[in-house]
Amino acid sequence: MKFLLVVLLSVAFFTTSFAQTKVGDTKKGQSSYYADKFHGRKTANGERFNMYAFTCAHRKLPFDTYLKVTNLKNKKWIVVRVNDRGPFKSQRILDLSKGAAVKIDMINDGIADVEIEILYTNGQGTKVKEGTFGGPNQKITTADVKKPKKTTTKSSKPKKSSGSYGAPGTYSIWGTSKTIKNGYGIQMASYKDVKTAVDAGKLANKKGLTEIYIQAGYSKNKKIYRLLYGDFSEENAKKNVQKVKSKGYKGAFVKKHL
Repeated sequence: MKFLLVVLLSVAFFTTSFAQTKVGDTKKGQSSYYADKFHGRKTANGERFNMYAFTCAHRKLPFDTYLKVTNLKNKKWIVVRVNDRGPFKSQRILDLSKGAAVKIDMINDGIADVEIEILYTNGQGTKVKEGTFGGPNQKITTADVKKPKKTTTKSSKPKKSSGSYGAPGTYSIWGTSKTIKNGYGIQMASYKDVKTAVDAGKLANKKGLTEIYIQAGYSKNKKIYRLLYGDFSEENAKKNVQKVKSKGYKGAFVKKHL
């Protein structure tokens, strides 16, 4: 009986000592990802799940905790935000959105050995832009840190909502404002109204072009909604033009993101 009590106390101590609770804590384990079946459904914090966004599900960490997730196989990493609960298989510690899983090349494997590090939680630490990613020798820089929102008592201009497709701006086809990292996309088409652009973006998704953006801007003083694929360097954008053309967008060309 004494031996059993010692073992139980040791297990309890180990679990408590190595639980992830504060900024800088790390933990290794397996991660899976979730996608199409859950796309558009409500997450545990009330948001709609967007499989192209950079979010994750964790069993215990507070919502809006920011994590750096590293694929231990290739050392590629991605910054994600906790907005859901899971995974529901005990041997896994994290469920990534498909968008995040793509960035660390774990789609083919389905499950990856990862290390997760807390960057921000419970008002402490540093909020790094979701989707910030890198390789083995790359580090998070000050340019990747989210700037705090300016607090003003009065404003003469109305605030732009994330789902308004306000111009100028770049958005997902679900209306989420997007931060562009590399600078160039491939324009597939342009439209006078946003609904047509959104429907066209969903159709492009079905054709296998998963990273679709709607760029709201102006042409000859009239609002226009451009449909762009990808976020590339200028060189890589040129290399992907033919891929887009092969999907039926014969007039595709390289376009700089806003």
